[in-house]
Amino acid sequence: MAMPGSEETPIPEGLDVVEAEEILKDTSGERYLKVRLEYVSERFLGRPYAERPLGGGPNVREVLRITLEAFDCVTYFEHVLGLACSYTVGEFVSNVRRMRYERGEVDWFHRNHYMIDWARHNETEGFIKNLTIGPNTTEKICTLDLIAGLPAKTATFDYFPTERLERVSELAQTGDIVFFVSTKSSLDFFHTGLLIKREAGLIVRHAARSAGGVVDQYIEEFVAKNEPAGFVLLRPYANTDRSICS
Repeated sequence: MAMPGSEETPIPEGLDVVEAEEILKDTSGERYLKVRLEYVSERFLGRPYAERPLGGGPNVREVLRITLEAFDCVTYFEHVLGLACSYTVGEFVSNVRRMRYERGEVDWFHRNHYMIDWARHNETEGFIKNLTIGPNTTEKICTLDLIAGLPAKTATFDYFPTERLERVSELAQTGDIVFFVSTKSSLDFFHTGLLIKREAGLIVRHAARSAGGVVDQYIEEFVAKNEPAGFVLLRPYANTDRSICS
């Protein structure tokens, strides 16, 4: 699938183009997306956590912000996925823009503020496939009203309950994205990360506020400490006309 306008998106201020080019060069010979995702995500281990790195607001002109210096949980996996799906810095910037904003419009009201919107938008865009289906799932209905400036809305989605973690571990492969379902009726998800599959168990690679940066953590440990209601599992796809395989 082609990426229209990939070279037309201006390079954001604050993006380390040299590092981005180095990462893209290092991954250029690797066809398989999950391998690219593991390499790029590992490169950022130890990078600091950033509080509200996108800034903005309903009365502020939106600016496309991309930095490789620090992340919150969402910008971490967005930037990793954007790099892993790209061959040039222009494609990377365009991919992040398209993932972050509905129809790629850099506008606060078009930003995917709630992660359920991110998942649905990016499944439509072809960046991910939602694997959260089948008899092991249950339904959540929540009223999303936590972001000032956005109208409240009801969201309904399926998820794997926490007691089905073993099923998630069976389904998951390295490079998958996990959303952790909130127990609050006013919130869809409270955290997200990338999954790395090892013989010893399933690792969440994520930008953690509590750890102060990007870390690896076994998913059982994360669940014990944070007690999510459950999980949504997403599989990235290379939305590109190049020869990157899922």
